[in-house]
Amino acid sequence: MKIKKVILENFRCYKERTIIDIDDLTVFIGKNDAGKSTILDALEIFFYDGKGKVKIEKEDLNKEAERERNKDILIGVVFSALPSELIIDSTVPITLEDEYLLNENGDLEIHKIFRDGKLKGTFIFAKHPANDDFIKDLLLKPISELRDFVNQRKLKCEDKRKASLLRKSIRDSYGELTFENILIPVDKDGMREIWSKISRYLPVYTLFKSDRANTEGDPEIQDPLKVTVREIIQRPDVQEKLSEIAEEIKNAVMEIASATLDELKRINPEVAQELRPDIPDVGKLKWENVFKEIGIVSDDGIPLDKRGSGVRRLVLLSFFSAEVKRRKENNAVNVVYAIEEPETSQHPDHQKLLINNFIELSKTGNSQVILTTHSPSIAQLLPIDSLRLVKKEDNRAIVQSGKDNDNILLGIVESLGILPTLNKVVVCVEGERDRLFLLDINEYIPELKEIVDLSSKLISIIPMSGSNLRNWIDRYYLENSSVIEFHLYDRDCDEKYKEAIDKVNSRPDPSFGTLTQKREIENYIHKSLIEKEFNITIDNEIDWDNENIPVYINRITGKKVEIVKDILCGKLSKKMTKEMLEELGTWEEVKGWFEKIKESVSISVPVGAEQNVPQA
Repeated sequence: MKIKKVILENFRCYKERTIIDIDDLTVFIGKNDAGKSTILDALEIFFYDGKGKVKIEKEDLNKEAERERNKDILIGVVFSALPSELIIDSTVPITLEDEYLLNENGDLEIHKIFRDGKLKGTFIFAKHPANDDFIKDLLLKPISELRDFVNQRKLKCEDKRKASLLRKSIRDSYGELTFENILIPVDKDGMREIWSKISRYLPVYTLFKSDRANTEGDPEIQDPLKVTVREIIQRPDVQEKLSEIAEEIKNAVMEIASATLDELKRINPEVAQELRPDIPDVGKLKWENVFKEIGIVSDDGIPLDKRGSGVRRLVLLSFFSAEVKRRKENNAVNVVYAIEEPETSQHPDHQKLLINNFIELSKTGNSQVILTTHSPSIAQLLPIDSLRLVKKEDNRAIVQSGKDNDNILLGIVESLGILPTLNKVVVCVEGERDRLFLLDINEYIPELKEIVDLSSKLISIIPMSGSNLRNWIDRYYLENSSVIEFHLYDRDCDEKYKEAIDKVNSRPDPSFGTLTQKREIENYIHKSLIEKEFNITIDNEIDWDNENIPVYINRITGKKVEIVKDILCGKLSKKMTKEMLEELGTWEEVKGWFEKIKESVSISVPVGAEQNVPQA
């Protein structure tokens, strides 16, 4: 399962119910104390019932809610990528849909309510049959009550020993069902077994906090290995083996406990009547505690936690680099990596490497990466869609998403003051793929890199995206700075950004803008690379300069347009050569882009003064 949304209410600075979108890569950016880490802490509390690294405390209740005498904290998580079926009643397969355990969007929504520093209850919020009270509480009924209902009404049921089949028979007897959104407690008779099976599919959540105590038990040292232990334990095949072991031990202990109580009944029946064996459910056993002493030590015997914070963070960097490779090959269990301020104690080069690892890790299939940062320079390295701006208004935290809010970059500028971290020349492009295309052809075509190196610390490349692009230009955020802007946007079929380009070129500063001569950046990929990659033959009659290339490939191969674009500007762009650009008739144009960027760098930084320029 994957986290799709987080729901917070009355938790610290989140008083009103706040729903936060989570993707495979999600980055919360904002000022200190804006509410970024609160989201990560809430997830830690959710997954470990407030008993993990982050404890739920009375003080976590929102102060305004406390004054209103509202004592309940809600932390909810909506999950997608649900298991296709669950096996309950020993052999009977069911789906969450069969048992009406999904919300109105077809997702699994779990709410946990905390009060006075303790877990009050866990509930599934679902669109559930509600014709009457009996069917509304159907999942909470013990099998004896279900069987009585079926027998009294002489309903057909193929096996009255199976609670799931009894429930199906009862629902079918109602004919047309009516529905309500209700909270279903997971600790009642009928739900316990279903919940124990659902909980096995929950992702492994691991939180790397930035404010570490420098002690022998420092979680920063242990966590890279502990998350692996938790992931292995969560694997279905390992769970099955552990369940067998636990069941065998449980039966043996129960036998001894029962024999002990039998003897006690003989000696003192009155006391024996008050006692019973109490053995925890298999699902509640903390198997990972068996391995809690694992860690990493230096060859010279010096504990790693005694080394500098930079060295300890390098261990994390190396761990995530290794995880990228491992998760591409083995991703049976979904793991959520939550990391606070990954830039802490890291050289800028290591920061970039770490961010690249996070981006790659988020693409491995069953991995999600959630980051917090207050560094605008880190935000520049990430896709806009992954960004969530967290800020406070009237002492309440609000979260804006880069997916829905084209102005998120402007919000980051206004909230954090991005200007001091921008480099001397800012290259503004339409989207993330355009950024990758420019970086790739600059890196892999030597003739372009000789003109100007886009990886220079004097240059920033920022994807603008949609209306954000127009607002950036209209508001002219860099007007009073020494930063020079170079704008490059797709011509498209309607030249929709021509007005924006004209505004840039009318400025009194050396900023410059241009549209591509071809329709889009994808039209600058050579036909031969596309034919080989997609195993197709391109019609020589098509107008290559004006064709919508991703859509054309989609029509032939059936591959989604977004996937095609990722391949073109992320894979094939690395294989482009000067000769290929010449064959496309666009070498002089592309060379001109880089010459203009070089000119901008030379204007912004006088010759011989480069070493005095602060590095971003």
